[in-house]
Amino acid sequence: MQTATPETVLGDFDDVKVKYFEETTRFGREGDEFFVEALGADGEPGRFPVIYTFGVEPLQQYLVEIQPGRLQSFLFAWDTRSKEEGGQRWFHLQPDEYVEPGDALHWTAPSYNWNYSCADCHSTALKKNYDRTTKRYSTEYFEINVGCEACHGAGSRHVELAEAANAAKDSLSASAGFDRRLPSPTKRIWSFSEGKSIASLSGSEPSDETETCAPCHSRRADLGGASTGFHDRYRVAALDELLYYDDGQIRDEVYVYGSFLQSKMHAAGVICSDCHDGHSTKLRWDGNALCGRCHDADVYDTAKHLFHEIGTPGSLCTDCHMPERTYMVNDDRADHRFGIPRPALASNIGAPDACTDCHAGRSAKWAEREIAVRFDSRVAHPFAEALHAARTQRPEGEPGLVELVAVGKAPAIVRATALLELRNLGSPSLPALLMRAGGDPSPIVRRSVAVAARDMPPEQRVEVVRPLLRDEVRSVRVEAVAALLGVRAGDWTATDRAALKSATAEYIEARSFNTDRGEGLVDMAHIAMLAGDFKHAEETLREALDIDPTFTAAYVNLADLFRARERDEEAESTLREGLNRAADQAAVEFALGLTLVRLGRHPEAMPHLRRAYEMRPEAIRFGYVYAVAQFDGGQRDASLRTLEKMQRRYPANRDLLQLLAGYNQQMGRAKAAERYSTALHKLNGP
Repeated sequence: MQTATPETVLGDFDDVKVKYFEETTRFGREGDEFFVEALGADGEPGRFPVIYTFGVEPLQQYLVEIQPGRLQSFLFAWDTRSKEEGGQRWFHLQPDEYVEPGDALHWTAPSYNWNYSCADCHSTALKKNYDRTTKRYSTEYFEINVGCEACHGAGSRHVELAEAANAAKDSLSASAGFDRRLPSPTKRIWSFSEGKSIASLSGSEPSDETETCAPCHSRRADLGGASTGFHDRYRVAALDELLYYDDGQIRDEVYVYGSFLQSKMHAAGVICSDCHDGHSTKLRWDGNALCGRCHDADVYDTAKHLFHEIGTPGSLCTDCHMPERTYMVNDDRADHRFGIPRPALASNIGAPDACTDCHAGRSAKWAEREIAVRFDSRVAHPFAEALHAARTQRPEGEPGLVELVAVGKAPAIVRATALLELRNLGSPSLPALLMRAGGDPSPIVRRSVAVAARDMPPEQRVEVVRPLLRDEVRSVRVEAVAALLGVRAGDWTATDRAALKSATAEYIEARSFNTDRGEGLVDMAHIAMLAGDFKHAEETLREALDIDPTFTAAYVNLADLFRARERDEEAESTLREGLNRAADQAAVEFALGLTLVRLGRHPEAMPHLRRAYEMRPEAIRFGYVYAVAQFDGGQRDASLRTLEKMQRRYPANRDLLQLLAGYNQQMGRAKAAERYSTALHKLNGP
């Protein structure tokens, strides 16, 4: 990040006009100042000053000011590559579909706000400084870029020690006086044992390095508060199917850490600086020489192992084990899970495959045969098939997930994900697994325990989650409070009530930190509702819609509040407004349909429930409720067709099987009812 000057701005601002669908954007300058002319949030043309540049290679973005202190990342970027590489041009970061003003992906929307989304990783010692009263930012930082203290921590004590050491002519450790332990690469010794082709770590210093890098190289939520440790301050994302493929490959922008946690490299003790130079941002060695530091080149850097002649395309270790995915149109990023290509598996679960991505005219079967010729056997993927089966709700999914958690050998982020998927399945095995997993050494797993327990009956939930209120990690304590909101604690011990009070204060602190976003405000409104302060809850939800008119959860929660207060007409009007503006139209259609059903307007509800189901056929609840509404409305055959279609897609879903058994029984279809009952019984076990 740099101040926009003639020296730092790489893009062409020489009165250049660029077309985006039917919209024209102008890039211009007056003296040493730069600006863009584009449609603002209100759909009207405006001139916006460019305050900062963002990035250098392979693209440069520009931060424009839309109100004092509020900076937005403009959605046109400059391709800094050479013309021969296709660069030296303006391009839009959402090129395939027109994004109009008011859309959740428009450049003026909260998603592209620098103060919230970008600043803390691109500047040092950032303070967001959002004022809810004025809805203004006065963001500050110690250094505009990533400086020494961003990674090493405060340096004043180090300077004091260094000056004292110089005066005494003593030596000083490079990390002395810093609150983070970042080891010297020369102190990390990787050596080969006799007969082994992969090196192991035989000497090292204690290190906080991976968690030091993680805040800016992970998909995570910022909980605010003091940065006493990564998991205290941040909530890293699990292997959500919108973020990762079922085998753990990168899908969305996840920024390395979640991938690295899956890897054998991480399990073996590899840290970032073993491969990367943190100061130059370059790799420590070029090409396969980097991998050869720990993987015997005589074994691995050969045409036999690589399947390609040395020096030809496909002969780099990274070509197969770190395939790249393109983000932001021209930014290729490598997958850091260091996976083994499995073409047949990838084909079965709908994931990318390094082999057939390059050999585009070849099939997965061909690639599997080529691999089989060279390797007699391969270890099965540790979790892909279980995750995929669970997400498609097939019978083998649940036992596969249970085994992942119970055996405990899978990476922590995988075990955490398995618990969340078991919650989605409504697994009867979940309570016992959660009781055990509450003592897992990984905070990622313990945090998932709290999340996965949310749907359990209150007494059972308390038994699982209450111990986590005293967890040593703040993000776990915060999630424990979220799971226990609304639970009565009157009969708890004084010690437990004190733990709840302390953790609740942390929960409110974390949610308050993000009240510049709809998500944080909806959470704060929920707290107010549980306290019976409906007036404050309503004001907070309206505030959420004011700062982000596309935020779906604010419409749905505000409508729920109105319904609870018997203000049904306002609930309906809120949701109808959401139909025009909310990002998730299916969720609003569904909520409106339910509202109309509750108002006794069944015929009016049906089109909304149908549209929700058609827009999101993968959302089981949408289809389930639509089928119930069909059945109750006299469309019994149509209801069964809806349920049967869903059950074919999700054959092991208990709710669908139970409803199909019941409806078929009511309609006198005994054989069908028995078939579904038998399938349900098999799932539930003896």
